[in-house]
Amino acid sequence: MEIAGFTTLIVIVSFVCAGIITLITLGATGFFIYRAFGGMMKNNNVLKTGVSAPGVILSVQDTGTTLNDNPQARVRMRVMPMGQDAFEAETTIFVGRFQVAMYVPNAPVMVRYDPADKTKVAIETINGMPAGF
Repeated sequence: MEIAGFTTLIVIVSFVCAGIITLITLGATGFFIYRAFGGMMKNNNVLKTGVSAPGVILSVQDTGTTLNDNPQARVRMRVMPMGQDAFEAETTIFVGRFQVAMYVPNAPVMVRYDPADKTKVAIETINGMPAGF
């Protein structure tokens, strides 16, 4: 009888451990997906409700993330709203494979930004062409 009870205990502990490991794995996966693609949601909101302004790219860095072979870039730019002081901002964007060469310092861009929080900026167009893919 003791062996049957011990075996039952081992089975229960195994199921509990497997459940905990599954929850940790799913949580970590969700966190990394949010970190990689959460900026896309923020950019979409700014593109819908933000104020349009011209800008110029200051620097571009690869984040190391890709989506369907399209790299994600961290773009630092100077935004120059009409009648206001220029400011610098940074955003991340997935760049189409054929647009990579367009994302260079001094390239002209049109951006949308949130006037209440100028750290929220999204690129509308680059060299007159739609940004992203």
